[in-house]
Amino acid sequence: MTGTEPVVLRGRARLLGTGSGEPEPAEVTLLDGEFALGHGSGTRVVAYRDLATVAVQAGAVLVVLGAGHGAVRFLLDQFGPQQGRLARELRERRLRQRLADAMVRAFGDPIDLVEFERTTGAGSTPEHGVGQLVYHPWGAVLAPVDERVAWSWIRRAAVGDVALQAGGGDVTVQHGSAAIRLMSLGPAARVHADRFASLRDGAAIDAGQLVGRLIPDASYAARQRAALVLVDGRPASPVALGDAWPALEAAVLTEPAFAESYAALRARGGGADALRWIAIAPTEPGSDQSRRWFFVGLPGNLVALELVSEGAHATYCFRVVPRAQFSGSTDPEEVRRAVREVSDALVDARFLREPMAIPEDHLGQPRYLRYRLALASLPALAAARARFVARLVHRDIESWAKSLDDLIAWHASSRDDSASWPGRAAQEAQVEQAEGEP
Repeated sequence: MTGTEPVVLRGRARLLGTGSGEPEPAEVTLLDGEFALGHGSGTRVVAYRDLATVAVQAGAVLVVLGAGHGAVRFLLDQFGPQQGRLARELRERRLRQRLADAMVRAFGDPIDLVEFERTTGAGSTPEHGVGQLVYHPWGAVLAPVDERVAWSWIRRAAVGDVALQAGGGDVTVQHGSAAIRLMSLGPAARVHADRFASLRDGAAIDAGQLVGRLIPDASYAARQRAALVLVDGRPASPVALGDAWPALEAAVLTEPAFAESYAALRARGGGADALRWIAIAPTEPGSDQSRRWFFVGLPGNLVALELVSEGAHATYCFRVVPRAQFSGSTDPEEVRRAVREVSDALVDARFLREPMAIPEDHLGQPRYLRYRLALASLPALAAARARFVARLVHRDIESWAKSLDDLIAWHASSRDDSASWPGRAAQEAQVEQAEGEP
């Protein structure tokens, strides 16, 4: 959506809810990041993400700009042969801009409008509708035309069975516990089935290659087992990895500094019984470069994350359950749920941890606009940020360990989710100082 020629469409616009509401000559100019709506004697420049509604009704296009009390409604008509193009372009450009906000680099293919039926889990009531289907390197997004209905974020690592109904033009895609059936696709059904299968298979190939590079001397069975579970940042425990765990643990912890902090976290989490996970993912689908990180469950309702393939060394700590629900110990299943959620967010955010961790008073600064847009667009990232407690900088092992113990003790006693650890400000100051150093 950059560097394209402006598209100018002419018709009528009627401002609803104010004034006379009489139709006036209008000109809509579609630009790269926004569109200009000129009507009567005024012109508004609107970002596509600000389109709350684009609906076709009785041959006209209803557009709602913004939401809530400040929303503005226009009815656009008499655009002649371009009436259909107007609605299509506004929807497609809005979707691409919102995907860019969510750090999704969509393929440049035309966006298909598909009829769908989806279920969110066993026993759930199927939802039926029409939506825009977009593919990108990490998966696909189904955005229903009805703006009140949530998007389906389909990660390629979660794609399971892809079933093509012979002769019917339907494709059913399992992803996790959910399923989507694309209906009445006709000859395009095979294309969509192949694309979903290609996404799934590409994730499996990437996992196999990354595991093979990390532990090439492990047994074939161990590498196969690891490749089945370590797909696109899916966290794996010692139980899930079996014989592959010791080799992978050693391969991930080659840097002494990370090995030292991992050992210290594990000791606080219960030693040999500590809950812990390893995750790996390609930097980009198809890349032979990887990111690697680990989680360790801690006392005090915390789980720790370290991204070991980055130069900066810090421990990121997240809340497991709401503080008011913490009774002194955490259910391992709740810890696993938190780990999976944070790991998904890390991949969705393209391995940026700062959007999860940056203090609120910093987030509002102009230079962090990218993070604000991502947090507004990525449910997993917003959920991980809601869990975030503090990040501990590794200046030296002694001060880091002291801060860690202080954080664990404070968090074990706190029952207010809005409270901030008293040591957080000092840690953030160290982060800022580290960022300013060459």
